[in-house]
Amino acid sequence: MSMKFQSYKCSLNTCAKPKKILVASNNVLQYAGSNYEGTVSDITSSLLKVGVYNKNTHKFKIYNVDFFRLKPLLKCHFDLTATKESLNISNKDLHLTFGTKNRKRTIKAAMGFDLLSDNSMQSVISSQISRNSLEAIVEESKQESEIIPSQNKEAKSVEEIYNIYDIISKEEYCSLDSEANIFYNVSREDLQQWKSETKFCNFIIHYLETKFHSISPHVAKLLQYLHYMIIMLKTTYKDLRKKDPFPNIPQPYKKSLTDRYLVNRAMPQKQKDKLLAHAMVLALILNNYHIDGKIWTSSTHIPMTRVVLVAYLLGCHVHNKRNEGTKSIELKLPLYKYEPKGKKRY
Repeated sequence: MSMKFQSYKCSLNTCAKPKKILVASNNVLQYAGSNYEGTVSDITSSLLKVGVYNKNTHKFKIYNVDFFRLKPLLKCHFDLTATKESLNISNKDLHLTFGTKNRKRTIKAAMGFDLLSDNSMQSVISSQISRNSLEAIVEESKQESEIIPSQNKEAKSVEEIYNIYDIISKEEYCSLDSEANIFYNVSREDLQQWKSETKFCNFIIHYLETKFHSISPHVAKLLQYLHYMIIMLKTTYKDLRKKDPFPNIPQPYKKSLTDRYLVNRAMPQKQKDKLLAHAMVLALILNNYHIDGKIWTSSTHIPMTRVVLVAYLLGCHVHNKRNEGTKSIELKLPLYKYEPKGKKRY
């Protein structure tokens, strides 16, 4: 597939070496880079030249060299609703700092009502879940097939059930090289420091403890993206009200994840189940299609009953390990089909 290159030069720059941007496209992916990022381009551009030989005149013509480090460009969509919400929050912050006493009192009362309403709703949901049986929850959620990634019903092996690019786009996967470098050549000292700082969740730490000598670039990318997803899973309602709810998720992944799993700067239960399901598929692929329920719940801050529910929706087999006080979640063929008690089978 041929590549099309376009170069843009800054017209305002009066330096001897003008700033340039290079864009490459093949109708599927786009890459962009500049000749002024980093110190390598400055050094190499001054040392290297390119010579072109003209066979008709038997003369060489020397050209200066510009180095461009190209990175994939991800497709992002402007979210007008989210922007309005962000501006609204900023205005409230300004009024709380510089507004009149009456204005401050009104805003604080409104914010307190929002928080109270959310906490009350969470209490109602929790009490409703505790009163209902697991069978009813699973049966209701089965109708929401959009929660889980698309399944390959004709899969002959467990590797064919889910497509990893239904969870992480190819553009995001290709651009994760620099972010995934942190998982290369991890030492025991690094793991101890990450544990003390709670830099990564228990699932990722436990995975690195058992396999840190054999982390491939592919695995490192999946671990890094799973880390971003778990950050979102552990986000509270109060965090979502902040100007930047996810300061530890860099762009463009932050934009992609928020567009996919948030609705107007909020995460309804359905969207949270979807995020949990996608993260579980990623964890299953990483860990040879097995997850320890106890480690997973401590990593995501999701109750075991909810984790089991989503596991059933994914077609996982759930085994009790009473001696270890946990549950083993396994994805295998044939996929587990949950049937509520008392339902007739035909």
